[in-house]
Amino acid sequence: MPYLAAEDYLADIYRLEAEGMNATTGAVAGRRSVTPASATAMFKRLARDGLVTYREYEGVVLTDEGQRAALGVLRRHRLVERFLTDLLRLPWDQVDAIADEMEHALPDIVVDALETLLGSPFTCPHGYPIPDREGHVDDPAPLRTLAELRAGQGGRVARVDEHVPGLLAHLQGLGIVPGAKLQVVATNPVDATVVLRADGEPGGTHVVGPRIARAVSVTVAPRESAAAEGVLS
Repeated sequence: MPYLAAEDYLADIYRLEAEGMNATTGAVAGRRSVTPASATAMFKRLARDGLVTYREYEGVVLTDEGQRAALGVLRRHRLVERFLTDLLRLPWDQVDAIADEMEHALPDIVVDALETLLGSPFTCPHGYPIPDREGHVDDPAPLRTLAELRAGQGGRVARVDEHVPGLLAHLQGLGIVPGAKLQVVATNPVDATVVLRADGEPGGTHVVGPRIARAVSVTVAPRESAAAEGVLS
């Protein structure tokens, strides 16, 4: 297992790759809140250990060994988040930071026991998949952000951006959490705002800005109505 500081880098590199983004120096430095020079130094160290392939000015790609290590970190992190929310009832906007502090101290036997205690959950509270003991991750159904939907389209919330506590608290207040069903009533091409209707609220709508629209991913309903009215069936 790599040294503790490297685990966080590996996890963020995996997250970027899973989002279809390149793990460049700038992207990883931004995720880690470090300088580009610090990220570059860690890239070189990870490359020496065979955990990433590093190309100057292009960033890094996880090797097979690096991916296994990253998935182990994410497994611990996401199970801890579940434990904190499901059993300790802590707010979901606080558990990401707490899990960052706890995850490195947990041996595999404790992580496996947590999984059993929690009933082998498939996702963390924010909707991201939890790798199994062998490092396998279920392929999610195709996801689209709210910003990509047209009026009349909708779906069930699958995941939300987990890294901004203020955003998570706001989303919870709106009822925009994994499992909720939403429909786009209208979009504004000028300011990229989106008017949403939640399932079960036939008379109520929410207007969200582009930051929220990009932060919420949904599984698109099989039958998409071209109309802007009506609630998902």
